[in-house]
Amino acid sequence: MAKQKPRARDLKKQRWAGIVAAVLALAMIISLVGVYISQALRSDRVVPPEQEAELQPEDYLAYYQDQIDDLESFLQDNQPTEAVLLELAENYRYLEYIRQMFFDDPDALEIVQTRLVGIYLDLIDLEPDKPQYRLELINYYREMGQEGLADEEIQIMIAKLHETPDPLYHLALIGLLKAEGESDPELAEVAASEIGWLKQYFEDRLESAPLDSQDQFYYAVLLGEYLDESDAAEAILTAIIASEAEESKVHQDALSYLGYLRPDLIETEQDPENDGEQPADQ
Repeated sequence: MAKQKPRARDLKKQRWAGIVAAVLALAMIISLVGVYISQALRSDRVVPPEQEAELQPEDYLAYYQDQIDDLESFLQDNQPTEAVLLELAENYRYLEYIRQMFFDDPDALEIVQTRLVGIYLDLIDLEPDKPQYRLELINYYREMGQEGLADEEIQIMIAKLHETPDPLYHLALIGLLKAEGESDPELAEVAASEIGWLKQYFEDRLESAPLDSQDQFYYAVLLGEYLDESDAAEAILTAIIASEAEESKVHQDALSYLGYLRPDLIETEQDPENDGEQPADQ
């Protein structure tokens, strides 16, 4: 059984995915996969602690395949709903992850990815105005080498985002375009165009009214990650942190991204050795 090494393409994706992962709350954050699998297995049956260490990738594969079989059987007899399709997609995504990491079976992996494409097409049919499903579809089309179909969906998604702006998913799309644009000049041009469009969108809004904290955060990500204006981004993030309650999600998102931009600043502020100490001259 071979464990696949990360591909260069995957490593490029990690950068943009990491930037917005806290906001998107992606189900496939790698650091959480093992915990999730263990919890899912325990929720269905009691596993003695001494047996947990004996669980093998084949056990995880079987567990998620069982979940998939049940859901696919349900869909054979019932109309698809968004909730059921999302649950099915989640199980297929974990199945995909396990196959990528622990099994060298390209044909089986292609079957899983092809089914995921079908699920996201069904989700788009049910909820055509939700950009997250089209973004997933674009990602899988490119993963499977179907660049023509991916490019068609990119243009559709861009048109919809211009009509009904959604900064979060616009940033996610730009991130994907930037990553893929490293090897595709046309996508790099599209990314640059969308960065300019989103910048103008925020500037136009700022002329009429202040942005709320959530949109300020998205604007800071645009400035810090794609426009090389880290000072402006840091100022916005600092203002969000000062104005929002510590337990709020936008406060935590701003703190996380500020830590990404300025790890030295965050480490200094949170240095436990300095807690409670006063400067010598005070």
